[in-house]
Amino acid sequence: MYVDIDLTDPNLGTRLLEDPKGKLPIEVWRGYFWAHSGKRRPVLSWCIDPHDPDLAPIDPQRAVDEAKPLIGEVIKNLLGRSSARALRPAGQALRILMQGASDRQRKRGHAATMQHIAVRAYAIRKFNPDPRRPGESTVKLHELADKLFLEDGRCPRKIREEHGTRICGVSKHGYEDPCVEALMTAITHLKAAMKRDGIPV
Repeated sequence: MYVDIDLTDPNLGTRLLEDPKGKLPIEVWRGYFWAHSGKRRPVLSWCIDPHDPDLAPIDPQRAVDEAKPLIGEVIKNLLGRSSARALRPAGQALRILMQGASDRQRKRGHAATMQHIAVRAYAIRKFNPDPRRPGESTVKLHELADKLFLEDGRCPRKIREEHGTRICGVSKHGYEDPCVEALMTAITHLKAAMKRDGIPV
């Protein structure tokens, strides 16, 4: 589940754009997180896909009970000087502990699905920088909304409006579409959470 990512790879941005809904954007963000923090921080839970049945929230005591033998395996491998073999059980233990963590509870106004998408969007934009405009990305938000939201050529997101709810349904998002605004808001929330946890944005 946890892989070693070379954040200096010059082709990383291109690879991220090739599979924005795959595992790579999450692994890149996770690698970036660990490169800047040696501690478990609340923002780490943002990378969890709420639709992944293997990552559904579990009782905290169960999480501790399940993670405990894995931590023992990690220690055994590290004492045997096999850090590569320690990585797999360490990743499994972290996943289990994250499932039982109290910060998995959804905060008001922060849908878990949008948190997960914000992590993908952040990684894609971060590793596709615009060389002419520092701090900006070559990937525009409306383009990213297309890559992250479209399914079978249409956007299935529900849009809440004054008179009810409707399906977005577009085949190409515009700059001012509600989905693009939602994506921008989610990225802004993610950056604020990263800053609170001491992770550079």
